[in-house]
Amino acid sequence: MRDAQKRKNLILGAGLLGSRLASFLKGAEEDVVVLDRKAGYDLRQSENYADQFKWADRAWFVAWDVGVWKRETAPAYEAEILDSNLRLCRSVCRSLEAAGTPFLFVSSQAAIALEVTTLGATKRVGELWTRILNGYTARFWNIYGWEPVGEKSHLIPDLIWQGLRGGITLATNGEETRQFLYVQDCVEALVHQFNTGQKVADITSSDWTSVRNVAELIGKKLGVEVVLGSKPGKPSMAAPGIRLESWRPRFSLEDGLEETIKEAKAWRQKNP
Repeated sequence: MRDAQKRKNLILGAGLLGSRLASFLKGAEEDVVVLDRKAGYDLRQSENYADQFKWADRAWFVAWDVGVWKRETAPAYEAEILDSNLRLCRSVCRSLEAAGTPFLFVSSQAAIALEVTTLGATKRVGELWTRILNGYTARFWNIYGWEPVGEKSHLIPDLIWQGLRGGITLATNGEETRQFLYVQDCVEALVHQFNTGQKVADITSSDWTSVRNVAELIGKKLGVEVVLGSKPGKPSMAAPGIRLESWRPRFSLEDGLEETIKEAKAWRQKNP
């Protein structure tokens, strides 16, 4: 039996979650290999990395193309995202099956939402394939942590970036509610789920809060004004139903925002 202290971890996808997961596992003195598209690894052709799949004691299937969501997109773009993720899912799952590697698939609340979206439909396929292969599924709600702002960045870094530039303006009245979870809690929850053997879990804070409240907390911490919009925001996609057992987040919303603001300021200093 392999030494549990030197487990070999294959992380498929970097980004906000995958990069933090890699750091956490390395900090626990485990071996880690990360395959990510930005580093030249096309996981839609994961058979090219069969040796890495066989090497690993366990794999973390994080990679996914969420697409651009801050503007209207053409049907052809949606079709390309759909095709890309289905190819990714098929290739990775076939490679995991061939290697016999235990794995955890990172899903989303969009997979169980009543409104069918490209993201939700493909994540649902991933969940089904994971169940067939007896893998683990971790379904996340609104993960946050610092990430450079762009067309795919999330709400909280967007608000912080606005605040650092002098003021925060919401596109809505901010009354829509969400459940937010700091990325470090997400990482620790993933490891807890894999270690304890729970097959499916909704990983979230379980605390509903309004977008307005989040914006005002950030505004207060940065000393800037928050301007509310007039139109209502979209309701949450779904509600969590399967709690991750024996786990609770360590970071409150305020603590997580404080950490994210620190990370944003540090990033800004290095990228003036």
